[in-house]
Amino acid sequence: MPELNEDYISDLRRAVVKAICEVSAQRQHSPEAGKGDTLYIGSAEVCQMLTILLAEFLEGVPGLDTPSEVRRMSDVVAKKIRLGIGEIRRHRGETGGTPPPSIIIRGN
Repeated sequence: MPELNEDYISDLRRAVVKAICEVSAQRQHSPEAGKGDTLYIGSAEVCQMLTILLAEFLEGVPGLDTPSEVRRMSDVVAKKIRLGIGEIRRHRGETGGTPPPSIIIRGN
């Protein structure tokens, strides 16, 4: 597998986070993201959107024609998510950082 372009990945990540914040600010009628107001981001909706987006990009990858090939790719993605969460938690533990505050809101 060729080496990934980390600068490109960083730029993409920054752009996606910015878009999520901007849309979230617009939906709650906040004057602007980053102005000190509390920004409410729907974590469940963001995760659902990212899952859909990932599926849309992966759908065109050659070699994902059978359910077993898709399952193999899903296992690779799941492993990267598990490792990423572990890495983030390790980094937070080393730096004393905390995750963004979250509140679970569910309808009755």
